[in-house]
Amino acid sequence: MGTGTKILAGCGCLAILAGIAAAVALSLGLFWLKDEASDMASHLEEVTARTNEIEEWEEKANAHPYDRPADGVIPEERLTTFLDVRRHVHEVYSTYKAELEQLRERAEGDAGALTPTEVLGLGGRAVQMFGDLRLAQVKALAESGMSEQEYYAIQTAVYVAAGVSRTEAETGTAPADAMSKAAEQIQEVMRAALETAQKQSLPGADRVSESDLKGLEQGLEKMGARGAEALTVPPENLELFRKHQAEIDKYAMHGLTLLGL
Repeated sequence: MGTGTKILAGCGCLAILAGIAAAVALSLGLFWLKDEASDMASHLEEVTARTNEIEEWEEKANAHPYDRPADGVIPEERLTTFLDVRRHVHEVYSTYKAELEQLRERAEGDAGALTPTEVLGLGGRAVQMFGDLRLAQVKALAESGMSEQEYYAIQTAVYVAAGVSRTEAETGTAPADAMSKAAEQIQEVMRAALETAQKQSLPGADRVSESDLKGLEQGLEKMGARGAEALTVPPENLELFRKHQAEIDKYAMHGLTLLGL
């Protein structure tokens, strides 16, 4: 301990200085919390206003009627409208992409943990990002004359078609055909396994009747048929999607589908 420190300790000044330092730190902390609370209150008002605006555009968008085509074929005009909506969302998405990547690298890198201000800021930016993206989406839908129901129907069709096209290219087999074939193979395996179990007099095998087996087979047939139907893409859609493949890929934003966008 230095001479100066001994003198301060002797007169009790160290304790006084420590108390002053603690008070200053506490005061600064309170001022910080006050500022953050004020900012959060202001942000909450903005979020509320944004939510109301989004709801208004949602109502306008969903006022447009939609009847799903019986044959599942999507008109080109509706696909281009869908892509135009995606373009508006992508424009907003692009403004956040670099910033979010920087924050992710900062949080995962060697620079250390995020500060409390950065943590609060990150949460606020995430809410702002989703709000801006959602607003861009429903506003574009309303102005384009497309409901959310139609938008998500086309989005599902596009992704299913992409998977079907990729699978056919890699395996040479249509997924719908593969699903039907798989259901048939499962039935064959199940029947062969039961016959083997009955021949070996395995416990419980004798209690499975032919009608029980047929019931299971019919259930598998229905599952296979439903799966094949879900993976069946009209040739017109495949041709249309391939025609607009560049735009579909450009505005994919796959991660946003998890947020319902």
